[in-house]
Amino acid sequence: MEFTRRLGQTQATRHFPLPIDGLADWKEIDPGVWQTELALPDLPPKHIIVPSFALVGVDFRFQFQLQHLEGSNILRSIPADSELNLFSPPTDNSSNLSDHIDCWHSQSEVTTAILVLRVQCAEQPQQYVLATSVRPLEIEPHNIRSSSHSPINRMVQPPAISQMAASANIRNRICSPTALAMALSHLLNVVEHTQIEDFWTQLVEDCYDPVTKAYGMWPQAIFQASRLGVLATVECNADWQKVEQALTSKTPVVCSVRFAKDELQHAPLTQTAGHLVLLYGFTGNSVLVLDPAAENPAEVPRIYDRAQFTAAWLRQRGAAYFFSIEDRSFSVLESQQRSN
Repeated sequence: MEFTRRLGQTQATRHFPLPIDGLADWKEIDPGVWQTELALPDLPPKHIIVPSFALVGVDFRFQFQLQHLEGSNILRSIPADSELNLFSPPTDNSSNLSDHIDCWHSQSEVTTAILVLRVQCAEQPQQYVLATSVRPLEIEPHNIRSSSHSPINRMVQPPAISQMAASANIRNRICSPTALAMALSHLLNVVEHTQIEDFWTQLVEDCYDPVTKAYGMWPQAIFQASRLGVLATVECNADWQKVEQALTSKTPVVCSVRFAKDELQHAPLTQTAGHLVLLYGFTGNSVLVLDPAAENPAEVPRIYDRAQFTAAWLRQRGAAYFFSIEDRSFSVLESQQRSN
């Protein structure tokens, strides 16, 4: 089963490259705490459920809960450095779902599912995008639908950054903020070398999760993009359709890949249980990627075989970050000033 739905308002309806299905129905449940709900279809076993939320222009915190006939489950609140819980800890935490820092996995059938989002901010959310997506945890490569669109779709290459330029104690752990920095540098027109380096360094620091001591928490990356005025979502995918739409709108996509030894030829990593790269186009049977695991910026641009990349990306989870189209009316500097 596959399911995706997005709700959004204002900037989302004008600038987000993927379809927006309508508005969220917000209710103020406590002073400064807003709630909305989204009904989901019944969820079969062995599926991944990925919720996502972004809001620009204001300070905010948020948390997701999945209510269902068998109980309820919550994810940690975002930003990651927050100990705030917007939901009471569940007393009926369901074993039908396994809780992960980014998402849920269904262990058995989950029925009458309702995704509940709570947002703490001064006013009712206006410039936001709320998304949820569902797909099987694993799809065999021969069952992945091929593209039905043009075999050529590419945009201008974003700036290349190598995560290996960081200090030795973190360089192998920061693929997510590095891929994010390459995407946002392009979208926010950060072009000067020292500015890009400072921008990347700050994003690495901001994406750190003190609980897991990891830098790759999906919703934390989306939160950091929103602080810089860029609406974004993390969504699971079962085919190339969303990527094609994003590239047509000239927005790059961060893809989460996994592959065994030598399954992705010409990659700087011989194998990985989880790695994020920036995809900015494809031509025929090739995929154009910026791979932050390369030893230096000159080697970051890579050309991968499309069939091999499809298996590495879509076979398990198929997660990706999608970004709103560049909005010059909201600058990085303005966003940082508002958050200080």
